[in-house]
Amino acid sequence: MKFKFKALLASLALAAALPANAAIDLSSTGNSSLVLTLIDSTANVSATFDLGINKNSFVQSTNQTFNITTGDYSTAWTSFVAAANMSRVQYAVFAGDNVGSGAGARSLFTTGSTDPLTSVGTTAFGTSLSAFDTYLNANNQLSTNFSAANGGSFASAAAGLANATDAAAYGGDAGKIGNFGADTNGLVGTNLNVYNILSGANGLAQTSVTKLAIEGFNPYFNLTSAGELTYVAVAAVPEADTSAMMLAGVGLMTFIARRRKAV
Repeated sequence: MKFKFKALLASLALAAALPANAAIDLSSTGNSSLVLTLIDSTANVSATFDLGINKNSFVQSTNQTFNITTGDYSTAWTSFVAAANMSRVQYAVFAGDNVGSGAGARSLFTTGSTDPLTSVGTTAFGTSLSAFDTYLNANNQLSTNFSAANGGSFASAAAGLANATDAAAYGGDAGKIGNFGADTNGLVGTNLNVYNILSGANGLAQTSVTKLAIEGFNPYFNLTSAGELTYVAVAAVPEADTSAMMLAGVGLMTFIARRRKAV
């Protein structure tokens, strides 16, 4: 009896020690975590990282950088790099909301090398988001995702693989993450545009797809082979001294051209 009581106390102490917001938040909560996934389909391995921001709190108009090689990410990153060939690795960034009904109630914030959704009805969209949650929940049981506020996971078994071919691994939706009808992934090192996808008014209505644009600039994500993920929301503005040098250079070239013409 004393042993059982001590075991219970130990379990409660361990639970209390874990971060309150450990594990990836699912789209079924109405506000999933922003998630980065890496896939090597040939080696049949993937890694999934909770970026520490939820869909509704991600500031789309601000440049941001994430290092997925350190802290609670390091174990998953190291395991993935050891098993994968980075020259063929693809990556994707997702965050979803699968709660509510009616136009625009359900949504997905996602990368895409091309338009990630062209003719999918609201019902199919909800099914894909549910499959996305099945995948995320499987990864919540792996590596540091179950114990760290913002952790990572490495998967080499069907339940957690991002590219699982077993339909059961996605709750009946086999293929790439969410199986949204197009390739939402891109090779490491390439820029991936960002899309906001909203549900239609009913099961037969098509979802609406909007490519993110801010003041004429299309934001994008980029993941390097060194594990740095950047979100570029606005075009870079030249430094004041750089602009001055450029203007001075243009002025000098104009002066030289005029002198030559005069001669």
